[in-house]
This record gives sequence, structure tokens and C-alpha cells, in this order.
Amino acid sequence: MSEIETFSQQDKIFDGHYQLLRPLSTEGGTADVWLAIDTNTIDSMGDTENNPDNASGMLVAIKVYRPKNALDIDGEQRFRDEFKIVYECRHENLLQPTNFSIFDGIPYLVLPYCKYGSSEQLIGKTLSADDIWKFILDVSSGLNRLHTNNPTIIHQDIKPANILIDNSKDYAITDFGISSRSGGDHGYYYDEENSGTMAYMAPERFQENTEPMPQSDIWAFGATLYEILTGKVPFGEEGGKFQTGSPIQITPVSHIPSDIQHLISDCLSLEPGNRPSAKDIKESATARQYPLRSKNRYLRTFGLIGIGIAITVICIIFLFSPSKPKETCEIPIEQLYQIAVTDISSDNTATVKHGITLMDSLSNLRYIPAIYQMAYTYGWYIEDESLKRKSILGIEVFDEEKKGLPKTDRYSNEALALFSKILELNDSKYPDINAKAAYRLACYYVNPNPIIKPNMAKGRMYLEQSRKWAELYNDSVLLKNINQSLQTFK
Repeated sequence: MSEIETFSQQDKIFDGHYQLLRPLSTEGGTADVWLAIDTNTIDSMGDTENNPDNASGMLVAIKVYRPKNALDIDGEQRFRDEFKIVYECRHENLLQPTNFSIFDGIPYLVLPYCKYGSSEQLIGKTLSADDIWKFILDVSSGLNRLHTNNPTIIHQDIKPANILIDNSKDYAITDFGISSRSGGDHGYYYDEENSGTMAYMAPERFQENTEPMPQSDIWAFGATLYEILTGKVPFGEEGGKFQTGSPIQITPVSHIPSDIQHLISDCLSLEPGNRPSAKDIKESATARQYPLRSKNRYLRTFGLIGIGIAITVICIIFLFSPSKPKETCEIPIEQLYQIAVTDISSDNTATVKHGITLMDSLSNLRYIPAIYQMAYTYGWYIEDESLKRKSILGIEVFDEEKKGLPKTDRYSNEALALFSKILELNDSKYPDINAKAAYRLACYYVNPNPIIKPNMAKGRMYLEQSRKWAELYNDSVLLKNINQSLQTFK
């Protein structure tokens, strides 16, 4: 029997005013969580052992550190920082510790007791669309509060067990024991022994010298949502480690809205830059639409007007055309794409902007040729057409050695996300586009640039992917470039 258990078995009062009733969780790496009564709030004890919910005192959860599992000084500091992290970052979807103390050399935290338990109980159950969007909204709101804090707080262990259902039946993130502050002095939390739960760890977290990043929490959120809806984690117990090496498609979740399926897929993207932010997810959950059609700033500026005018004009043409039935005005996506291509190729600035707006909307619909065109617009290209689009959109680029590379990281990151999305969609109808996308990703990892740190292993992986697709398409020019590049690895 542990020292802590004796307090419950022998009706001893913990630290002068907590009666430990029963363990709530003993599966944590360095701590146990106990249900307790704050005896300072008791009017009448009653039958608290068999029916704790009828206790007149306030029920709390006590997170008690296990001193045998780590150095005492580390455990004390871990608990102290866990208390400070969330105490200074208040939000309704974050479970706030109410007290931190040390009793007989044992650090502990006092938290609100959530009688409905954790979101683990939802795993595999049939949930309505309303229930799913509620979960998405609450958790993304909590993550957004963490990620927009100054400095940014990264949770590092998002999973069903760490998302509790509070007494108002809202979802609240808990367990900040291994959280880190970006740019702060808490880097020692990010270690091999206490760095999270493998099944929910993003691919980049298995790479050496990778700094904690918000995108890793987003991947873990995607894995959590997938498990709740399917009853199993998306990539097995190895998590993102299993995902590395080649693009692996998860089995689609049936009987849920396609928007939620797309959200899960994007959260579980191999490339961190291809995942939505917590703010994006929160806004999508509020609108119950993913992706938001107004996500891109050019779409916000020109989309609602430009797309509306384009569709209206085209519908009028089709309605009054003798060869088209008047009772319908459905325009094939391929035809809209050709209109966008024509507009983008124009010499008129307003027409080009309209074409980019239309192309962006088609990209959001996951039409692969449009995704590539948007990547071609934002990416590292020296071709005149790409440079013209950047100039019209006000995107500054480098000259000389890094010619064509946008000076602002956001555009390059957008291009990288688009290239990655093409590979993840893995559509065999477009081998030429798949080959080009993989080749461009390889270029970013192999050629020195301020956007991505050199990673020759990834560069080679993408070159080999590119060669596979280029061989299917029989693109002799691209194959020559790929083989020359692969020669440098020998």
C-alpha cells in the first residue's frame, strides 16, 4: 500500500483538510489523481464513501505526485510550473488548478472535480453532428487560448483522457505537466521520458532536435477526434512515427459530415504547415463548415463579390443558351477551373485577381489542378507567370541567388502546405501534378533557404516520390532533373 493510499484506508486527513475518497486515475506517468472532499467546506459528512456526490463538502480532484518516479526536485518544479501555466492562462475550456502545495515533501495540485469524467467515454459511441461540432469547438477554443498566449503554450499531451467533461457538460483540457512555453525557459519538459503519449504524438516529434510547436497539438487533436469517432487511434500505438517515410491514408470516417472528415484529414497531415491552426478550427466549428470559404485573405477581399459575379454571369449565359436546359445551372468544376486559368493568364490586374480568387475557391474544394495553381502562385518559382502573379498580389520576392522566393514566410508556408496536400490526396489521375509537387517539396529541403532547415533525408524521400510519379507520366525532363539530384546523395 502506498503512503497516499493509507490516507484513504485509514481515514486520515491529507494536508489538514482533504479527505481522500477514491482514486480517479492511476495511469499518469508521474502522478495519481484522487477524488477528495475539502473538509473546510463540510456541513455534514454523511455517507461519503459510498455516495460521494451527496457529500455536503466540496468535491475536488487532488493530483498527487509520485516521488519514486522521478527526481523529487524535478517533480516539485513540474507541479509548480503546471499550476502557474494554467493559472496565468485562464479560459473556460481549460481546467484551472485552484491550489498548489507540498505536504510531507509530496507536491500536489487541487483541481475542480468533473463528475462526468473524460472524453474517453465517448470513444466508439454514435455521436450526432451537433455533438461532434460541440467537442471540436470547445477543445479548439482551449487550444487557441494556449497557442495565442504570450509566450505560446504547447500542451504536448492532447488525448481523450486529458479532455474532461466539466459539470456544465463543456469540454476542458487538463494535465499540463509536460507543457512547454515557446521561447521560454521550460525546454527541459520536452524530454524522451515525459514527452507525451506515443499514439497521439505528431511525426515531427520523433525527429531529433525538433522544438515544440503548436502544430503538434493539432495533430494530437486530430488523432483524438479520430479515435472518438472510430474507436481506434489513426496510426496505431506508434502514432506519427508510423506515418513518416511515405504518405499513408487513414481510413475515412463514415456517417459523419464531409467537412469533419476533411478537418480530421488536415489535422493529421504529415507536414506541420499543412495543418489548420486552433483558430481556424474554432472558426470552422462556429460556422460548422471546413474549410471556411473565406479563409484566404484574397478570397475575403475579392471572393464574395468576384465569385458571385462570375457565377451569376455564367449562369445567365447557360440559362439562355439553347443547348442548355433552363432548369439547371450546375457548372462542372473543370469548366470553372478553365475560366480561372484564362483569367489568371490575363494582362489585366483586376482579371488576374479575380482568377486567383476563383482558383483559391476551387483549391478549397480539393480540386488538385487548382491546388497546384495556388502553390505555383505562392511558391518558389522563377517563371515569369508565377512572378507576375506575385507582383499583382504585392508579394515581394528575392532576386539573384534566391530568385522567386517570397520574402515573407507565410506565402512559402502556404505553398508548402498546398504541395503536401496534393501528395496526401494521392490521386492517381494526376501523376504529373503529383510528380511536380513532390519535386518542389524536395527543392525546399535540399536547397538552402530561410523557410525550412535542410533535411536531406526528407529531400531524398520526396525526390523518390517524384520519380515514381514522373515515371508513370513519362516526364523525361523532370526524370532527368530528379536523377541528377539523387546522384548527389551517393
